[in-house]
Amino acid sequence: MAQWFDFLFHASIGISLFFILYWLLLRQSTHFNANRIFLLGSVLLVVLASTFPIHYQVAVQPTATFNLSMINGTLNYRGSQEEKGISGSSEVDWSTILLVIYVTGACLFALRLFIQSWKPISIIRRSQAKKQANFYLHENDRYALPFSFFNHIFVNPNYHKQEELNEILTHEQVHIHERHWIDLLIIELLTVLFWFNPFIWLFELAIKQNHEYLADEGVLSRGHSPARYQALLVNQLMGMQVVGLTNNLNFALGPTRLNMMKKQKTPKTKLLRMAWGLPILAFMLFAFAEPNYKSTDPIIRQTMATNNNVVPSGEKVTVHGKVIDESGEPLPGASIVVKGATTGTVTDLQGKFSLDIPKDTEIALVASFVGYQTKVNEVNTSKDGKDLNYKFVMKRAVIGIDTKSLSSAKDVPPPPPPPPSPETNGGKKEVFYVVEDMPQYPGGFYGLNRYLNTQKAEMKSKLFFNGIDLKGKATVGFTVNAKGEVTNVHVVNQTTDEAGKALVAIVSGMDKWQPGAQRGKPVPVDYAIQLEF
Repeated sequence: MAQWFDFLFHASIGISLFFILYWLLLRQSTHFNANRIFLLGSVLLVVLASTFPIHYQVAVQPTATFNLSMINGTLNYRGSQEEKGISGSSEVDWSTILLVIYVTGACLFALRLFIQSWKPISIIRRSQAKKQANFYLHENDRYALPFSFFNHIFVNPNYHKQEELNEILTHEQVHIHERHWIDLLIIELLTVLFWFNPFIWLFELAIKQNHEYLADEGVLSRGHSPARYQALLVNQLMGMQVVGLTNNLNFALGPTRLNMMKKQKTPKTKLLRMAWGLPILAFMLFAFAEPNYKSTDPIIRQTMATNNNVVPSGEKVTVHGKVIDESGEPLPGASIVVKGATTGTVTDLQGKFSLDIPKDTEIALVASFVGYQTKVNEVNTSKDGKDLNYKFVMKRAVIGIDTKSLSSAKDVPPPPPPPPSPETNGGKKEVFYVVEDMPQYPGGFYGLNRYLNTQKAEMKSKLFFNGIDLKGKATVGFTVNAKGEVTNVHVVNQTTDEAGKALVAIVSGMDKWQPGAQRGKPVPVDYAIQLEF
């Protein structure tokens, strides 16, 4: 919902800027075909640029986490029913109210367009059309004014003399030949989408007015008398607009339209004024560009080693082992590396592994898995030289999100140097890499911070209107499951009941995350977030 409102806001700004440019520099121009391209092209470019914003990647380091010693380990997955139902409370949700108002308005304007369009469609279905050249002529007694609707022309024989029909049909044929109905269909649909923006309605008026300039130019270029044609237009002055999707003979009829027929051609050099649209488009592309923040956590996609040494060669002992969670379930894909070296392996589907290490040495094996606490086991191979067996029992880790650090993070650090390649080790042995991905919120840490700040302000405002002064601090635990969904939302601690409920509602409303992954397989990860109101 927030992304949809962002789209409407960005597009509305662009529509407004382009229309102001047209009004100031182009509306008096007699280059009507160029104006037609500008009017329709600019509004379509705005919608396209708002729908597909530019994305750029920024590398950021993870923020420091707060002390979670009181909740490290396995989360309590039960969570009270009352806490899980907080997001469905009776408090006023202003974003939902705005969405309802917008959708209601869009439906009403769509219904209006449908009703207006159905009237000429019903005449087409009932009347006997006369096929002439590239159009169909319909005589009717419902509309006094002549108009074109797609490739159909409607005239009322009771209001027009036979000698007037020649100019009328020529005028409407220009609309049909130049396919003005395409412009009308697009702009009418956009008025339904952006009904709240007055500039989209001004765009519609400008497009229809320009169509009439083009039709007038087409009539006069075919040799019709300017005086006779202008007299015909004046006779239609008191008519009313028929349908939004139609071109009406008397639309925008006034001194300006009559003067445009006699106006001297605008110099072609003034077409360069349209180039002012490029800075507007550039402003939209860069002002509304969206960053993709990529975590540069040194554990992620880098070697677990503290130096670039491989395990020395010599007589080896095989270490067998198994990696399981606290419930005894195997953890396939867990990374096992020799601490201080770049030698390692991966557990199989049963969580088992085998690794050759030097005999008569004391080393440490490091086991890691996304969402679990890293486990270190000391290994002594100097006892009897036999193969050894070790078991790693991994505990679920709770990753703390420190909102204060998120808010204070301003400078984006450069990306870290790439991990060592086999060449840096003299080509002696292949380097083992830990392939782990932590969950990513849309927009990274900065996207999460923006969401939290926005929701915090909305929550305080919403409760204020309900007579509640939201204060206090709370810590809420939650799980980002293998689908990226936020689940198991529950309060860990709170200073006030309102703060706990508010934070549960905020966390429950998060967008889907990019799930964490261990060697490409999505896995759940536990988080805890602390927020002060």
